[in-house]
Amino acid sequence: MMKRVFIASLIATLALAANGFAADAVAVAPTAVVPASIPVAVSSAPVIFQKPVALRGTVGDVQIQVNLRPKEEVDEGHEGEYFIFGNSNKILLAGEIEKDGVLFMEESVNGKDISGQWDGKLEGDVLAGTWMSADGSITKPFSLKIISPVQKSSQKQTLSKAVQKGVVSKQ
Repeated sequence: MMKRVFIASLIATLALAANGFAADAVAVAPTAVVPASIPVAVSSAPVIFQKPVALRGTVGDVQIQVNLRPKEEVDEGHEGEYFIFGNSNKILLAGEIEKDGVLFMEESVNGKDISGQWDGKLEGDVLAGTWMSADGSITKPFSLKIISPVQKSSQKQTLSKAVQKGVVSKQ
């Protein structure tokens, strides 16, 4: 109980210190006060792009895989990379995906200079549009199908699987 009161007091103190949010404070428990509205960065992208996602398809007649993820600061857009099957080089991507599924990304082969631009739209589970070289002299259609949200296995899940396989003993 003492721990709960301490945490509630800490939350109330933070609420009072948060630039004018004290007036918006709302009681959520008899001993705790928290701000009613804390500014939170929310992605304007469709739900599927609010976590890392992998897509496969073509640019022109070339088979590629694209991996996209929200930037650390969600309101700053998305980043990722793609590779051409049969080629291990990764080409960097950065840009925006709007709530209505409209995509604008720039790519960089060397990590410094823009080498191309992607303009497209998500329709169902397919992202399609036009890729254009940096100077605009080459354009190619692209079509990418969402293959899966990229999931990182936690250490706990990995350990659990190892225990199940008998690789590690449960202690």
